[in-house]
Amino acid sequence: MREAPVPLTLSTPEGEVRPTGTHLRLYREGEGRVSLYRGRVALGKEPLPQGEGALLGQGVRRKLLPAPLVRPVPGAEGEVVFRLLGPEGAKGFRVEVGSGDRILLSAKVQGTAFTYRPQADRVSQVRAFAWDEVGLEGYPSDPVSFRERFSFYEGKKRLPQDPGGAEAFLRRAVAVFPDDAEALGELAFSLYLQGRHGEAKPLYERALALLDAPDIRVRYARLLYHMGRHGEAEESYRQVLLQDPGNLDARWGLAEVLLALGRAGEAELLARQVLALKPDYPLARFTLAKALLERGKAEEARRLLLEELKINPDPEVRAFLERLP
Repeated sequence: MREAPVPLTLSTPEGEVRPTGTHLRLYREGEGRVSLYRGRVALGKEPLPQGEGALLGQGVRRKLLPAPLVRPVPGAEGEVVFRLLGPEGAKGFRVEVGSGDRILLSAKVQGTAFTYRPQADRVSQVRAFAWDEVGLEGYPSDPVSFRERFSFYEGKKRLPQDPGGAEAFLRRAVAVFPDDAEALGELAFSLYLQGRHGEAKPLYERALALLDAPDIRVRYARLLYHMGRHGEAEESYRQVLLQDPGNLDARWGLAEVLLALGRAGEAELLARQVLALKPDYPLARFTLAKALLERGKAEEARRLLLEELKINPDPEVRAFLERLP
């Protein structure tokens, strides 16, 4: 962007470029090019009209392509995929990512998508340019803001194996974006795995106030179960199943709660439903076996426990089986 009236001459191997009150783009990838968006530019003795671009020293002029559309789409592991569309005549794109006044990345894209890996915790912007058959870059798109959530995904990938290591990253993520319900939920989960239930509960409640998502509520219900608040846990699991009837985590968790409430028949039905839909669901046979024992079906319960140990050698299942008469 050039707004000062002071004369300026840029020397290039292909000749002089003299901008005045101008918004332009000069770039070099083997050959010098200029794209003029607004104002005036003299190339040697010849003016370049606004809205055109030139290959310097070659006498090649082209109308600039209109701005493309760019849409950032968050990926499953923290990456952001920039989807690019048009305009007609585009042979490729340049994508620029910036934060504040800094350009963080500038890359040429041959297809219609570019994947960006987060580098920090910040609000960034992406804009795109389409380039034509001679490599001239057209008008830039409007910048589109998106969140880089480096700490959130660094913390999340450490769970559930390293809840203590995950906690530090997730606290940083929440400090930068206090309204990030997913980060609050994952932080609560890391505390739950460390046995710090009293600290986890208000974080889950804050997360749910921001985003009442089934994944967050299922984990909150499991926390309530371990805190002995079985009535509240049942209510939360049933709320998830109203939103998402096929949620197996909620169905299995509700079976565990109903067992704790002495309703073994209902628990048996739910556990059988889970196994019918997903025969290898972790601990579903264990839950069903406990419900069957409550109903006096010891032989079927023993068989299910042995099957569970083959699939999932859990020490709790082994200890439970060894205690059976």
